[in-house]
Amino acid sequence: MTGRTLERAMLALIAFPLIFLAVAASPANAADDINWKTLRPQLSPLKDPLGALTQDQRFDIQTIAWARTLSEDQKRVDYNIQAVEDAERYEREFEAAGLNVDKLLRSYAEWEAERQRRNGLINDQLDNKQVRMAGYLLPLEFSDSGNTEFLLVPYVGACVHTPPPPPNQIVFVNMAKKFRVTDLYTPVWIKGKLSAKPAKKSISFSDGDRAIDIGYRFEGATAEPYTE
Repeated sequence: MTGRTLERAMLALIAFPLIFLAVAASPANAADDINWKTLRPQLSPLKDPLGALTQDQRFDIQTIAWARTLSEDQKRVDYNIQAVEDAERYEREFEAAGLNVDKLLRSYAEWEAERQRRNGLINDQLDNKQVRMAGYLLPLEFSDSGNTEFLLVPYVGACVHTPPPPPNQIVFVNMAKKFRVTDLYTPVWIKGKLSAKPAKKSISFSDGDRAIDIGYRFEGATAEPYTE
């Protein structure tokens, strides 16, 4: 596998968690229905600093950024040598095309920092609102008799098989009564009073607990199976 092919495969895996399944869409027939996009504050869109690059150039500059993080010893490790050589060649190609790699990487770092900051912002207008939204229920612990505490997430795999979504895309759900799920991720409609209060919650795994940042919570919520 070439260095560039490996980079594409890795980036594809990283991008996968960002895919939102149709189950998280908001129906149009209820005034109090909200969707996952609603949880994000309305802000002016960020301009992608790499937007003028070709797809190949975008992959190439990721390789350059990775190579620059390596120590001299790491660069000489057998499985890194080819990718490091590729990164050096990509830098020469950028220079020949009149593109300033340092400036691009600096702009990208600033863009990523702002994107991460925005991921932690919540929509205060939703605080204490009675709403209904669809998503996947992830139990914090498992019980044959059902549970009262869950995380509501926008896609399968969130928080377990993939990195967690940003805090403003995770909702803690405290049910009014126990709700039994048969799958790790159960598509549902959740209804109740939504609070816009960031917090942390722990999910239990076989190898220990993991703390998850959340942006919202439902208290005394009710659940019903998801239907279109």
